[in-house]
Amino acid sequence: MKKIIFIFLAFLPFVFTACDSKSPISASAVSKTKINEEKPKFESQTYSLITTDEKIIAFKSTEEGLNFDEFKDKKAVIIDIFATWCPPCIESLPMLKEIKENNKDNLEIISVLFQDPKTLDEIKEFIKEHQINYPITMGSDNQKLADELSVKKVPEMFLFSKSGKFIHKFVGNVPKEELEKYLKIAIEN
Repeated sequence: MKKIIFIFLAFLPFVFTACDSKSPISASAVSKTKINEEKPKFESQTYSLITTDEKIIAFKSTEEGLNFDEFKDKKAVIIDIFATWCPPCIESLPMLKEIKENNKDNLEIISVLFQDPKTLDEIKEFIKEHQINYPITMGSDNQKLADELSVKKVPEMFLFSKSGKFIHKFVGNVPKEELEKYLKIAIEN
């Protein structure tokens, strides 16, 4: 029994982690999972995120959040800042795919590749390998958005209501129940 407890305690720090761009995981890259109640400071900027299938997701930041041209008043939006080299990012993929499938009429997930020098073909292979059912974006506006959102480590997720209002920021692996609780608020507003 003591051995099982020791093993559990030894691996506990890796259960709730976030990565920074210095991989593999080091002590400085590990962050506890948390829900950040603090609202990011949005400045009025225009974005054009480019998906791997060359579609443009256009939006503007406002004082309240992000106004998505395509999704405004139709769908809540999760901006998932991630990297392919980040274990917690990979671990969250099944949950995000399930949440997207269960809420396809009311939710869009946009994964924003963060400081990850992958080619388009490599990201397309990543999408195929993990059967991702939402867009992944690449390009210079990814970093511009990450800077505005003050992203330091990944994964970080930002949830916006159908009206584009910022709802919550999540850092690290987020329990599905926690994300769904805030998603309900985002879909209803």
